[in-house]
Amino acid sequence: MKPVVIYSTHRNNTEKVALAFAQAANCKSIKLTKNFDPSTMLLNEYDLVFLGTGIRGGEPYVELLNFIKEADLGNGKWFMLFMTWAGGGASDKLAYERVKKALEVKDQHLDMEYFICLGQTFGLTRRGRPNDVDIAEAKKWVAEKLK
Repeated sequence: MKPVVIYSTHRNNTEKVALAFAQAANCKSIKLTKNFDPSTMLLNEYDLVFLGTGIRGGEPYVELLNFIKEADLGNGKWFMLFMTWAGGGASDKLAYERVKKALEVKDQHLDMEYFICLGQTFGLTRRGRPNDVDIAEAKKWVAEKLK
């Protein structure tokens, strides 16, 4: 199985988790930016795609949704989602559903399980998150999924 990590981050919370995922999976990580051109990304060589995003108000970051919408995702991929958030309500479930629907439009499937991790928010709230324990949990989760 050849994995890749593709992620969007605004405050570096998701990036910390993405880099841990890439290290645990021994694979490449790709950071989506506002200027990222999805046509330059060839997913044909990968069969497992870890997608990462932060959540704001139940919404995944627009860079990830734009990537899904515009990229040639190929066929036969296994997509798994990881998210960082402030821990509010059911916003993780709402964001999961948005990503799932975006993938379904392109005849892709998102695994039902996802990894969620608290991220540092504005000010002192959740300071230091994701922390070493969160990163260890992320690596453990990836290792289990790669079995």
